[in-house]
Amino acid sequence: MTFDIVFALLNGINLSIIIMNIPPVLSELMDLYGVSYTQISVLMSALLWMHAAMQLPAGMIVDRLGIRRTQFLSLVCLAVGNAIPAISPDLTWGIGGRMIAGMGTGLGWLATLKMLAIWAPGGRAGAFQAFFAGIFSLGSILAYLLLPVIFPAGWRWVFLIPAFLCLFMLALVPALRPTPAFPAKPSLPLSRIVGMPSPWILGIYHALSYGSMLSLGSWVPSLLAEVSLRQTATQLAWGGALVMLVSGLSRLSGGFVILRISPLTVLHGSILVLGILFAGMAVARAPGVVLGLALLAAWFGSINFGALFQLASRSTAADSLGAMLGFVNLLGNLGAVAFTLLFGWSKDTLGSFAWGFAVLSFLAAVTLAAGLRVLKESNPLRPAEAIRVYGKGDKPAVD
Repeated sequence: MTFDIVFALLNGINLSIIIMNIPPVLSELMDLYGVSYTQISVLMSALLWMHAAMQLPAGMIVDRLGIRRTQFLSLVCLAVGNAIPAISPDLTWGIGGRMIAGMGTGLGWLATLKMLAIWAPGGRAGAFQAFFAGIFSLGSILAYLLLPVIFPAGWRWVFLIPAFLCLFMLALVPALRPTPAFPAKPSLPLSRIVGMPSPWILGIYHALSYGSMLSLGSWVPSLLAEVSLRQTATQLAWGGALVMLVSGLSRLSGGFVILRISPLTVLHGSILVLGILFAGMAVARAPGVVLGLALLAAWFGSINFGALFQLASRSTAADSLGAMLGFVNLLGNLGAVAFTLLFGWSKDTLGSFAWGFAVLSFLAAVTLAAGLRVLKESNPLRPAEAIRVYGKGDKPAVD
């Protein structure tokens, strides 16, 4: 395993701790800031909003600047974005810092996915992207296990620990390999990517999978508190850690599954099952049943990660790969933002998280019907003229 692959996996842990450092201490931060569920969902989603908004720019930035420079910019944003909320226990500082951190996660996520697409041994990009996503869940588990223990020592550590991790990762960036140099004009410009139906379907599938999994990881403790009525969300934080554990194991398993089963079969099947599970969560009120359905949703919402990005990674030449991955990831992260806000609004306005799951179930059914028509084994995602392989003639970029 090369240093670049090791860096990518370590960055998965780093990014996930940053994205998920609010939910493990949700109740304490609500008391600290003096806010409601809707307001705290704004703090949680501030990073996701910027992360989503950065996907297209980040894809084009990594295509033009190269992986090494993009990783450097990412980690600088992440370090600064986590230091700012530690200045004052004011929601405005927290939201501002999370937005800067979202710029960093957007850059880092796309740079890491492209790194794996280019440097994965044996051409197994989808498998290693799935392993990266599995490691991402490990970082979320660490956040759920460690932050509630550390919080009594001071609320600032919720933000300072991720900042210090970013400084460590920054020290490793100079050792990364430079990426190949590509022509100034990409083989598949963004305007053509947006005009293709397949990336839209892949992006919405990603929203229903990755986006719903992030929402579950954030809200499951509060969801369990709603149906149990005896414990707080912080006391039930282990539920969020369990969801992330199942998600991580599922993503790792998905890397092996796509070596045996068609990626499209994995994608369609997972969305079908997710629609059924979301419908069940909309009506279930027993804590054990809700937790079981949430864990199943985390499994089926994660097992398709490698399959989805293997299809996306094969959809264009390397000079346009960042833009393609960025567009698919943009839709996925818009889903994560929208679903996080949806559940907060549903709880505050309607008194229950159930309505949020009803919306997700309906969306899964509609998207699956479209996906079965658009995504077919006999219908490649990319136009033939977009296929171009860069080989020995490529000159390394000094990034």
